[in-house]
Amino acid sequence: MKLGLKSTPHFSKKDLIVIVIAALTQFTTSFVGSMTQVALPLISNDLHLTVELANWIIIAFMIALIAVSIPLSRVISQYGVKKFTIYGIMLLIVGLVMSAVSLDIYFLIISRIIQGIGVGILLISVYMFVVNQISENNLGKALGIVGSGGYIGMTSAPTISGFIVYYTSWRILFIVLILVFAIDLLLLFRFDGEYKSEPKPINIKGSFIYILIMTVFMLGLNKITSWGIYLLIFAIIALAIFIKTEKSSSNAIFNFHLFRDVKHVIGNYAGFVTYFITFITTYILNFHLQYVLGYDTRITGLILLITPVVMVLISPTGGKLADKYDNRIQAGIAMIILFFATFSFCFIDMLPLYALIAVMAVHGIGHGLFSPPNNKFVLTSVDKDHLGDATSMLTTSKELGRAVSLAIYNVICLTIIGNQAISSSTVGKLITSSHIIMAISAVLALSSAALLFYSKFRYDD
Repeated sequence: MKLGLKSTPHFSKKDLIVIVIAALTQFTTSFVGSMTQVALPLISNDLHLTVELANWIIIAFMIALIAVSIPLSRVISQYGVKKFTIYGIMLLIVGLVMSAVSLDIYFLIISRIIQGIGVGILLISVYMFVVNQISENNLGKALGIVGSGGYIGMTSAPTISGFIVYYTSWRILFIVLILVFAIDLLLLFRFDGEYKSEPKPINIKGSFIYILIMTVFMLGLNKITSWGIYLLIFAIIALAIFIKTEKSSSNAIFNFHLFRDVKHVIGNYAGFVTYFITFITTYILNFHLQYVLGYDTRITGLILLITPVVMVLISPTGGKLADKYDNRIQAGIAMIILFFATFSFCFIDMLPLYALIAVMAVHGIGHGLFSPPNNKFVLTSVDKDHLGDATSMLTTSKELGRAVSLAIYNVICLTIIGNQAISSSTVGKLITSSHIIMAISAVLALSSAALLFYSKFRYDD
């Protein structure tokens, strides 16, 4: 299939505006999702929170994002990508202002839910922007830039947040992002294009049911050690019934035919795995550097900056390769690199600082090479009319990777450490928890690489 409006070998001025908007949006939305990690101790002290309540600052954001992604995809594609990108940014700004002035945890959680909905809109719309505007022979390069913006935002958030929190306060984090999103809005108002798909009926009832089911599923996932297991079982059964009834609907909220394409499913699974690995690795390293090695938030932030810097350097090469070679082979090789890096982190307590830094650099190389080909493969394997469905499915897969990684890690920590504060007496158990989640990550990386290679040789176009 042929996507894009032009076939010129270079980016036009309009192309570059779209890429800047998309990359900046990807960076800031990913930053929003990860920026509170370093700030959690200070927020907890300021608002007098338990560990469980503090975790809900992150969990509430993820639940909102995942729940709305698929129902919103067709609304965005039919009523205007640019229009909804503006709506998403404005909604995010409202949520950020609310967070900055929060005086209690419940108001803060509500503000994070609003931010999650705003990010859900933007993560779908930015890829629609790029795929509709950029010609296919330049698409890999463009997606490499945009995709790396997301990974850089997620992995550099603890670094930037650490400095801001150290020298100011956690509230300033939210105010700084408001200024960045204001720049994004100015660029959008200067852009004179708009993209819409063919109008189709919107299944409002089905959308609300799906949002309810996914909310229950995420609640159950994060409470799986107690009553959450019953919510999880209920949500899985309800989702299976919902999908079965939706498949026969003329205006289902999602194009279920995409699930029949094994290649498409494997690409989404790879997206799930890479976000699983990226999020939890940064989470683990943040704890390890502060609680085990004793560095403050500034030094921790500087060390954590290594992975995103390497990704910035490697990603353009990853994009160029994605335009020349088979995307699945490149993504599979990149996942093998991620496997070796993740496996090395299984021995995180045995690695001296220089070795830890070297592994983080290898991690950055793997992510820089993986993102462009996998995004291009998934988003160009469907017809243009189904781009909204493909984008929402990829977004949901990635965000589920982050949510599931945190949920599994919480279960591991509760099992090994219990509901205790991290102190000198629990550091050993924290290291054990890190070993286990990194081992799980390594297995997932290896399985993803195997499936990507299988997809190429079993379903070679």
